[in-house]
Amino acid sequence: MLKFNKDSVFGTFTVIIGLCLVCSVLVSSAVVALGPFQQAAINNDRQVNILKVSGYDIEGTVADTFKAHIEARLVDLDSGKFVPDVTSEQAEAFNFQSLSKDPNYNTAIPADVDYAKMRFRTKNMPVYLAKNDKGEVERYLLPFYGQALWSTVYGYVAIAPDGNTIKGVTFYSHGETPGLGGEIDNPRWQALWVDKKIWRDDGTPGFVITKGADHFGADKDYEVDALSGATLTAVGVNNAAHYWLHVAYKPFLENVRKGEI
Repeated sequence: MLKFNKDSVFGTFTVIIGLCLVCSVLVSSAVVALGPFQQAAINNDRQVNILKVSGYDIEGTVADTFKAHIEARLVDLDSGKFVPDVTSEQAEAFNFQSLSKDPNYNTAIPADVDYAKMRFRTKNMPVYLAKNDKGEVERYLLPFYGQALWSTVYGYVAIAPDGNTIKGVTFYSHGETPGLGGEIDNPRWQALWVDKKIWRDDGTPGFVITKGADHFGADKDYEVDALSGATLTAVGVNNAAHYWLHVAYKPFLENVRKGEI
C-alpha cells in the first residue's frame, strides 16, 4: 500500500481540494438553512417600507399591521385594471425586478418614453391598497424605479383616492452617494412631495423635480426642489417618477380617477 505523503505536491493539492470541498458543503448548507430567514427579512423590509407611505403607524407587529391595512393587487399596466383571480398573497410575491428580465413576463419600453432608462418592464405590477378599519381605500401605494447617477433607485409612492395627489414617498434600495444623492432618503426632502399633483387641469403632466421649484406661483402644486449638490440623482428620480406616474401607471390612475377601480 502506498503511503500518503501530505508534504508532497500531490498531497498538498489533495489537502487543498479536500478543504475546498468541505468548505463548499458548509457554505451551501448554511445558505440553505438561512434561506427562510433571509426571505422573512426581505418580506419584513418590504412591508415596513410600504407601511411608511401607507398613512398607518405600526401597531403590534409589522406583519399584523400590514395584514390589517394593506391589500396587494396585480395590475395589468396596459389596461390599468386589476388582473383577475390573483390573490393578495400572489400579488405581494410578484417579483417585478427579476421578472422584468424574463421574456415570458416582460415587455420592451419604447425608446421615446424610456425616461427611467430601464429598456424592459413587466407587463403587470403589484400595487398596494391602504385601507382603513372600514375597508375603505385611503391610499394607493405604487412601486417605481429607474436609473439615477450610480444605481437603480427603487421606491414606493402613495397616491390619494383622487388618483392625482401624492401623499408620500419612500426609497428602499439605491446606491447613491451618502450626503449627496443619498439625500433622497431625507424625510424633509420626501415631505416636499406630499400634496403635489401628478396631472395639471389641462391633462398634461404636472409633477416634476426641478431646480428653483415654484413655491408660491402657478406651479407650486406640481414642483419639488431638486437635491442640492446631487443634480444627476435628482434628474434620475424625476425621470423615474415621470415614467411611472405619467406613462406606465397612467391607465391605472385614470381608472382610479373615474371610480372604475
